[in-house]
Amino acid sequence: MSTMATSRSPTDRLRAMVRDALLLVGVVALAPLWLPAWVEKRLGLGENLFTLAAELLSLTPGRPGVYLRRSFYRMTLDRCASDCHIGFGTTFSHADAEVHPGVFVGSRCTVGKVVLERDATVGSNVDILSGRHQHGFACLDEAIQQQGGRFQQVRIGRNSWIGNSSVVMADIGNDCVIGAGSVVVKEIPARAIAAGNPAVVKKWRTTSEEAA
Repeated sequence: MSTMATSRSPTDRLRAMVRDALLLVGVVALAPLWLPAWVEKRLGLGENLFTLAAELLSLTPGRPGVYLRRSFYRMTLDRCASDCHIGFGTTFSHADAEVHPGVFVGSRCTVGKVVLERDATVGSNVDILSGRHQHGFACLDEAIQQQGGRFQQVRIGRNSWIGNSSVVMADIGNDCVIGAGSVVVKEIPARAIAAGNPAVVKKWRTTSEEAA
């Protein structure tokens, strides 16, 4: 057993037990939603049922909504931690996503094929797309919607914070801060503070020892 697990206070352990119990209740209650989506994914039949359930559950307000979304995504995403927060109006558009422990996603976000690493924080109204090439547009003789595209996984690093109303289309390293309203089209290295459209590095985060 890890040191972290053994050092938790009785109150923390009780909260974890209650959280896990509510998660189990949610998983059982939502079986009619997640089980068809799970089968659909395993059989390679698309994501229509997954999308339907994700959009429906995104509209459940308050703390009950957080627990219901957590329970559903726990059973349908590639990975979803039992302590994550997924806010009101937020949807995952693809089941090929990972939500690691301590992740907080605000309200009214759209999340694609994304890996949210431990303790990542995503503000409200943020769009994290599945890369920059979801739609082809090279041919003028064909509708853009018919030209296909390429989806790629985007990674948001550990302990990074993405400000409200940002659009993210490329990887963000560990311990980064992305200013509100930024548009990330190229990879942001670890510890960077970036902002703008397109987002560029403005400064770097440092430890207290490095700053001294």
